[in-house]
Amino acid sequence: MARPRTPSNVLDLRGAFKKNPDRTREDSEGAGPFNPEPPDNLPSSCLPAWRFIVERLPKIVMSSSDELALAQAARCLAGVWQLDEAGGARHPDFKALNAALKDWLMQLGMTPIARTKIPAQKPGKSSNPFGDI
Repeated sequence: MARPRTPSNVLDLRGAFKKNPDRTREDSEGAGPFNPEPPDNLPSSCLPAWRFIVERLPKIVMSSSDELALAQAARCLAGVWQLDEAGGARHPDFKALNAALKDWLMQLGMTPIARTKIPAQKPGKSSNPFGDI
């Protein structure tokens, strides 16, 4: 399986285009800015999972296009929490749901390995005129 394409804004933050400026490209921006509020169609049982994920989410590359993936991750997490209360790992669906949750968390950059692929945000421009000296 081929490696997923790295978003251009992530490549730019990593400095990849400084080394190879001829490879500069623009990706689509997504549908708009990321909204941390849960969608209306998300079941109320999944709202705590949505809020739990959003608080911990690396928002550097998130847009409103990612809300569906986040909703699926919240459903999986709510299901894992529910199954954990009902019998935990002995439940027949627990393993499959846990694997699906892991996949969604990797897609959202919420595992240690996935975070290594997301660059740290660069600090903003300093208001001190002598800060770069």
